[in-house]
Amino acid sequence: MWRSFHDAWWRLATQRQPRSFLDALALSALATGAAAYQAAVALRNAAYDRGWAAQVRLPCRVVSVGNLTVGGTGKTTCVEYVANKLLAMGKRVAVLSRGYGGTRRDYWLRMDSGRLLVNGEPITAGDGLADEPQLLAEHLDGVPVLVGRRRDRTGRVAASQFGVETVILDDGFQHRRLARDCDIVLIHARMPFGGWPVLPRGPMREPLSALSRAHVVIITKADEALGTLGALAERLRSLNPDAAVLTAVHEPSALQDAMTGQPLDLSRLAGLRVGLVSSIGDPDGFEATVQRLHATVAWHRAFPDHHRYQAAEWAALQRTPGTRPAAIVTTEKDWLRLKPVAGRDQLEVPLWVVGVRLRILTGESLLDDRLAGVHAC
Repeated sequence: MWRSFHDAWWRLATQRQPRSFLDALALSALATGAAAYQAAVALRNAAYDRGWAAQVRLPCRVVSVGNLTVGGTGKTTCVEYVANKLLAMGKRVAVLSRGYGGTRRDYWLRMDSGRLLVNGEPITAGDGLADEPQLLAEHLDGVPVLVGRRRDRTGRVAASQFGVETVILDDGFQHRRLARDCDIVLIHARMPFGGWPVLPRGPMREPLSALSRAHVVIITKADEALGTLGALAERLRSLNPDAAVLTAVHEPSALQDAMTGQPLDLSRLAGLRVGLVSSIGDPDGFEATVQRLHATVAWHRAFPDHHRYQAAEWAALQRTPGTRPAAIVTTEKDWLRLKPVAGRDQLEVPLWVVGVRLRILTGESLLDDRLAGVHAC
């Protein structure tokens, strides 16, 4: 009942060989689409590489944070991390986002004196904001986050209206229309050495060879594949010897009672039997995070990425069969989308929100040098 089309597709997309006759039929159809997709990507990249398609240069520096796969590598926390790095260097920064999952178009967000402003006005309920830009704005006090499909336009607004020196493209590796000064690409530690197939046969937006464009490659969630980490790093270096290769983890940084806003110690989860609800790119990673905090996961309801929760879904979650958990745990992104339906109910069990942050394990000085070099000339 809870499995989505995305779940079924992901199971197929990450298979090297079909596990059944029906899987083989489905994969054959997906492979046909993948051939057309890969040809289109190759043609588009050739157009930019050979100068047939012109790139737009903004009147400020551009740093892109992206990946090669659909979701699950931790881009949002990396954007926040890079923004804080640049702020610490004394740079005026803005973030440019497409705003996936939201219904509103072409707006900007910024925290001001503890209030989240939308186009300069206080936020109101039902405004259709996307979760990732909202989360970034709330975490990066005073930093404008501009949302729009044409990031060349939002970039110019960031430079002219906010006077920023650097913009960060959230999920920008494939957005080749906009010229950039530094391309940071995230690779999930569980990615096979040769990569998965391209969409829709697999979850790859581009083949691994696209890493030749990257300036920095960060292997994220390194703690999930420690045994193969060294070999993966060497494989990535062979694809781009000039890129800085880093390793990083996403670690829990905070726990909060969703209804009261009260911070809780992360140790409160130890020994508890909890239910999980998420709609993110890597639900398995979220579950592993909660388990590393020594909680027992009774159930996990994983919806498609950026899912807009409905009141009936929230009511059904609270009636999940089995022993009632001590708490329901969700992510910061999910709480932004759960708040309109869960925030007005009296909860039968507490709803807790886990926050995570990016921590660089190896190569942090290499990233510092690359970011400093962006403003060196």
